[in-house]
Amino acid sequence: MLRNLISNLALIIEACKREFKLIFSDSAVVMSYMLSVMLVGFFYSYVYSHETFDDLPIAIVDNDQAKLGQQVGRMIDATHQLKVVYKTSDFDAAKEIYDKGDIRGIITIPKDFTKDMQKGKVPSISVYADASYMLYYKQTIGAVMVSMGTFNAQVEVNKAMAKSTPMDQAVATRRPFNVTAVPLYNINVGYATFLMPVVFIIALQTLQLTAMGIMGGTLRESGRFAQVFAYAEKRRFGNVFLTFGRSLAYLVISMVLLLIEVLIVLHVYNLPQRGKLIEIIVFLIPVILAITFLGMGLVNFFKRREDAIMSVTVFSIPALMISGTSWPTIAFPAWIENISVLAPSTLGVKGFVSLTQFGASLSEINDVFIKMWGLCIFYFIFAVWTNRRFRREENK
Repeated sequence: MLRNLISNLALIIEACKREFKLIFSDSAVVMSYMLSVMLVGFFYSYVYSHETFDDLPIAIVDNDQAKLGQQVGRMIDATHQLKVVYKTSDFDAAKEIYDKGDIRGIITIPKDFTKDMQKGKVPSISVYADASYMLYYKQTIGAVMVSMGTFNAQVEVNKAMAKSTPMDQAVATRRPFNVTAVPLYNINVGYATFLMPVVFIIALQTLQLTAMGIMGGTLRESGRFAQVFAYAEKRRFGNVFLTFGRSLAYLVISMVLLLIEVLIVLHVYNLPQRGKLIEIIVFLIPVILAITFLGMGLVNFFKRREDAIMSVTVFSIPALMISGTSWPTIAFPAWIENISVLAPSTLGVKGFVSLTQFGASLSEINDVFIKMWGLCIFYFIFAVWTNRRFRREENK
C-alpha cells in the first residue's frame, strides 16, 4: 500500500517535471503562454489606465445669438465631459469639421430660442452625437441632459421668484427631493475597472489553451506522444496520475501569472482589489485546472501545432461575449446561457470579479465555486481519456 502510494506520488512529480521541461523547451509555447499573458495584463491596463475620458470635442451651432442661447453654450462647455472647440451659426461648416473627425458631436441652438423661452414656449435643442462609438454618444448625451436639466431648473426658479415666491420655496417646488447616485464597486465608473479583471481570465484561458495546443499538436505531428509519456507505462491508474502530474505544472505557472496580475498590475494602475488573497487563490485553483484539462482534451482536434493558433484564437471573442462582459447574460437566449458554462472562463470571470471587485467572500459565491469544481472534474475525465487514447494508439 505504502509502496504504491510512493510510486504514484513519484509518477505525479515526474510528470510535473517533464511537463515543465516540455513547456520551457518550446519558445513558441513560452511566448504565447507566459510572456503574452504578462504583456496583455500590463499593456491593456496601461491603455485603459485613465479609466474615463474628458473634454470630448464638440461644436455648437448658435442660431439664436442671444443671451440665453449663449448661456446654454457656456453651461455645456463647463461640464467635464465636453469641450466646445468650435462655435458658429453655420451648420454646414460644423458638419464639415465633424466629417474631418475634429469633433465628435454637434449641438444646435435654434433661432429665436431666447424669444421662445421668454414667451413661455418650449424650444428644442438638437444634439448630433456620434453613435458609431457608444462611449462618445453616452458622453455627449449625458452632458447635454445634465446641462439642460440645470438650465431648466434655473428658468423655473426665476419664473417663480418673479411672482414673489421666496427663493427657498421656489427651489423646493422645482426639486421636492434630491437623488443621490452611488456607483457600487466601480466608484469612478471607469472602463479599466470594469474590463481588466475579465481580460485577465479570458487572456489566460486563450493563451494557455493555444500553448497547450501548440505543444500537443507538435507531439501528434511528430508521432512522439506515447514516447514522451512512456514513463507512465504499465501502472494501474497511470493515466490518472499522469494527467494530474502534468496539470500541476500549468497550475503553478498560471497561478503565478494571475497573482502577478492581482498583486502588481492592479496596484500599479490603481485598480481596485477588494478580496482576500487566500480566497482568490483557492477559487483560482479549479479555474486553472479546468482550463488545463480542457487544453489536454482539445489535443484531439489539433493534428499540427498551427491548428491550435487558428482555432483557439477564433473562440476568444465568443468567450468574451458569453462571459457576460460585452452583453448581459440575462439577455442571452436560454440555450446559449446553458452551454456558456462549458467555457471555464464563464464561471471563472463571474467568481474572480465577485472576489476581487465586489469584495465577496468565497462562501458567498459557493454556488459558482461548486460548479467550477464540477466543470473541472468533467474536463479531468476528458483529459485522462485523451492521454490514454493517444498513448495507446501510438503504441500499436
